[in-house]
Amino acid sequence: MPTIKDVAKLAGVSISTASYALNNLPNVHPDTKKRILEAAEQLKYYPNGIARNLKTKRTGSIGVFIYGFAGPIFSDVLEGIRQKLQENNFNIVVSSGKSSANLLKERQIDGAIIFDNELSDDVLINYANYGLPLYVLDRKLDGKNIYSSLIDNEGLVYHFIKEMIKKGYKDFGYLSGPKVAFNNNHRYDGFVAALKDENISTHQHFDCDFTIQGGYQVGKELIKSKNRPRFIYCANDESAIGLMQALREENIKVPEDIAIAGFDNIYLGEYITPKLTTIGIDHVLWGKEVAGAILDILQSNKVRNIGHPKGSVIYRESC
Repeated sequence: MPTIKDVAKLAGVSISTASYALNNLPNVHPDTKKRILEAAEQLKYYPNGIARNLKTKRTGSIGVFIYGFAGPIFSDVLEGIRQKLQENNFNIVVSSGKSSANLLKERQIDGAIIFDNELSDDVLINYANYGLPLYVLDRKLDGKNIYSSLIDNEGLVYHFIKEMIKKGYKDFGYLSGPKVAFNNNHRYDGFVAALKDENISTHQHFDCDFTIQGGYQVGKELIKSKNRPRFIYCANDESAIGLMQALREENIKVPEDIAIAGFDNIYLGEYITPKLTTIGIDHVLWGKEVAGAILDILQSNKVRNIGHPKGSVIYRESC
């Protein structure tokens, strides 16, 4: 079996230089690293992962913790993260549920990206206290080695609802996501603040769960009501699409009878009838930027503030 000594000899470098390159450490010239990796490939040499981790105290993996796998938003964020990590020879470890806390407690990843409100603040702070970088996308959390990039939910929804009021809408409803969801709560805060600033004191509130089926069920209940709002703002696109389907089945026209808008700019929103007006975030780009920021810390000890992901209104036909 080939050894690292064989790789070093074939590449014409010292054993220590070969080790640095094979362990993806930064202090090797790119041309030299390329030569070493080609030599390892030629010899079919693969470093022992356990031994490497003991030596470098690195796993070569970044953990991404999400609260579920359904829906298009997580898949887009994960794709952006995956692309950036792959470019830099890091692995992505995706976890949800009970195993997530164990991965963090046992420090089985070099850095963590959090999009799971079920993980407690204490678990996250404990992980970061070991000097490991942690990015939160789902809450505000202060602490050493903790960084954040949060959607400006409140500001984006506030400005959009203000525009709708200028357009002439006065009678509003809000189709909620889960009450424990950070994004939902801040979208609702922006919604309420915009109404308040325009002296609109009342609105209807509908409980939902961020799903197409949930929006559909709310729509079926709404059909029975004689007091329907003129405009319903939905906390996400999936619930908006379900709501629109229920209304369509009862020949309630959008936007003529009820105007509707959502949040996320998912792919399906452009292909329903009428096309859905929404607030859009480039989730793939957001994933790349967050992954890039955590890699900067790991590879160069460089902290870069990436701020909010950019969002904008995509005006279509539903309002």
